[in-house]
Amino acid sequence: MRKRLSMTIAALALAIAPSAAWADGYFVPFIGANFGGDVGRPLRETVDDRNRMTFGFGVGGMAGGIFGAEFDFGYTRNFYAKDGAFVTKSNLITAMPALVIGIPIGGQTGGGVRPYALAGAGLLRRDLDFNTLDSVSTNDLGFELGGGVMGYFTDHVGLRGDVRYFRNFKVDAFDLQNVDFNRGTFNFGRASLGVLFRF
Repeated sequence: MRKRLSMTIAALALAIAPSAAWADGYFVPFIGANFGGDVGRPLRETVDDRNRMTFGFGVGGMAGGIFGAEFDFGYTRNFYAKDGAFVTKSNLITAMPALVIGIPIGGQTGGGVRPYALAGAGLLRRDLDFNTLDSVSTNDLGFELGGGVMGYFTDHVGLRGDVRYFRNFKVDAFDLQNVDFNRGTFNFGRASLGVLFRF
């Protein structure tokens, strides 16, 4: 399963690798907060709890200003709330190639904004340590859906804010004639804000 997952992610990453060479490439380091779903808390509470913030980066590019692709990497140190009697660590890594659709308002140079939507699939990795049990690590194939706004102050610098929904797939069977993907049970939302560099 891990080998198949790694091959799937590698194939998706290679498929979007040329995007950085397209016109209107970008890089955005971000900070944010996970909320809802398995987090079990609304966005306001997770923003207030600095111990549960998430951070990462996105890199991508737009072809013709409208269609593009990006790779998003996120890391959360304490995905689940610490419980001194049971959970001692719960790290989460997301690594998701995605397709992007956005409309540049104001052009592709100088100031302007680009609202966008995206969808992708990739890795959801959880590492959990317990007081009374062995450590557990899971590598799941999952998907993301989301959208936001890129805003540029100059040709090369701006801000990006977005909201994304993540969920794992549960693959019950693999058959070239009948591939059955059922939605998994692990899910959450992420809101983030980052500094946007355009190249």
